[in-house]
Amino acid sequence: MYTKKQLRLAELGLLIVTIIWGSGFVVVKSATGSLEPAAIVALRFAIATILMCIVFFPRLKRIDKSCIKAGALAGFLYFLAFYLQTLGAKYTTAGKNAFLTAIYVVLVPFLYWIIQKQRPDLYNVSAAFLCIIGIGLLSLNADFSINQGDAFSLLGGVGFTAQIVATAILTQKQDPILLSVTQFGFATIFAAVTSLLTEPISTHLAPDTLTYILYLGVFSTMIALLLQTVCQKYVPASNASLIMSLESVFGCICGILFLHEELSGRILAGFALIFGAMLLSEVKPAFLRSGFRRLSAPPIHSKKKEGSEP
Repeated sequence: MYTKKQLRLAELGLLIVTIIWGSGFVVVKSATGSLEPAAIVALRFAIATILMCIVFFPRLKRIDKSCIKAGALAGFLYFLAFYLQTLGAKYTTAGKNAFLTAIYVVLVPFLYWIIQKQRPDLYNVSAAFLCIIGIGLLSLNADFSINQGDAFSLLGGVGFTAQIVATAILTQKQDPILLSVTQFGFATIFAAVTSLLTEPISTHLAPDTLTYILYLGVFSTMIALLLQTVCQKYVPASNASLIMSLESVFGCICGILFLHEELSGRILAGFALIFGAMLLSEVKPAFLRSGFRRLSAPPIHSKKKEGSEP
């Protein structure tokens, strides 16, 4: 049993993680003004990899071939997710980028079902319907087209879904810290190669570009990951999910405060539906449980009929 003080400190730590991640959407959006998406991903993960190697240097000797293989797979998926998310940030608002990327919360149970044969519950199915409606309100134009920034953000959410499920499976046999180090390293390599092959070299950098990259590498990646790893040890899963689901809300708030992004009624409704879907999928509100049980239970008269038979 953990003390109440430990629980509150851990919850505060997770809230700080969520604020860091939420503000990261604004930082990424700002960085795309000077750097190309793959370059941003390469630099942020290079910084995080170097810092992780320094902090956990004594443990690095335990990295073996299986860890390297797992890190390569997880690193590729991590690179893909962040690259698509950063592409989305370049062409859409920070608030939209945050909420559309967050669809991974709703998608994870369905991909886990495909791979691990663990069927999603009624909460997950209901959340998926809410999420689809929210995405439609948020992103679909009058002719049912979608702008490229929103499309890349959605694809980034799919990428994070794959990465989360892969990591959940891989960490069953791998040290989470060593897996993080190797996947960060491979994400750096994949992003650097992509940048060199497909992107022009940026020659005119804004004065704050270095600050943006350091923030993403040190705070949004390295510190947030370690703080999350430590704090989740003391916080029940349902509480942790509720706190971390606020990431997209903080992303939206930061977009309004720092980038002066505007919210229409339709966009706000889309945000609300996607956020509601996230809560429904992750937290499974207690007040809905009895209702869902009634929907899935057989009718009362059928139970009586079965009981009356010899």
